Amino acid sequence: MSVKFNPKRAFELFKEKGGTTAFPDSLKDVLEFASKDDNITTINQVAYLLATAKVESNYSLQRWEADYLCGKQGVPYKDKPCTKAINYYRSSGGKKSNYFNLGTDKNGMPYFGRGLIQLTGKANYDYYGKKIGVNLLNNGDLALEPKYSYKIASEYLKDRTWKYVNANNLTMARKSVNGGNNGLSEVNSAYNFWVGILNDKSVQETSSKPIVLISLGILVLIGLGLGIYYQAKSIS
Repeated sequence: MSVKFNPKRAFELFKEKGGTTAFPDSLKDVLEFASKDDNITTINQVAYLLATAKVESNYSLQRWEADYLCGKQGVPYKDKPCTKAINYYRSSGGKKSNYFNLGTDKNGMPYFGRGLIQLTGKANYDYYGKKIGVNLLNNGDLALEPKYSYKIASEYLKDRTWKYVNANNLTMARKSVNGGNNGLSEVNSAYNFWVGILNDKSVQETSSKPIVLISLGILVLIGLGLGIYYQAKSIS
């Protein structure tokens, strides 16, 4: 069962407390997805998903590895990444190997980092594509579609990370995503920031107004019905 919180209020408080992102609309979508996600069972898990998203993609559901080499970040390419990004994927500079040597999809593109938590590698695309019911191995670009981008992050963290978050082992939680300690302090800082926001009373108060209004409406209808009934009886 998903964790109930008010995503709209969480975003408002994020801004009030000085949170920043180049992708506010995407963050709003992530918060909406998270508020309905059955893979998430605690506030701390929501906070860690958001913290990981902050460091990996700045909360963008459509970031892709080396997009900064091609102009505006977080904007999906039409056919394939620009030449500078492709050359980066072919190199071993800043990463361990030439991605093209590790397999390509039907579009001839390797399995470079895509989406909210930058899913990378052929095996991950195969496994998590099957988990969410999408053939990512055939078409890696599907990982940039917002709903799939979120689902990948959710399934990945459920599989590999929640056990460490639940045990408050944030070092191992980071290693489960990154493979090492890169970005550890930034993730931990963002995690603590989001824990504070999500535990705020105003965020915990999911709106009950619609239920109250419906209940009042039912009472009004019952009252009107009784009034009509008794009026009819008095006339007869």
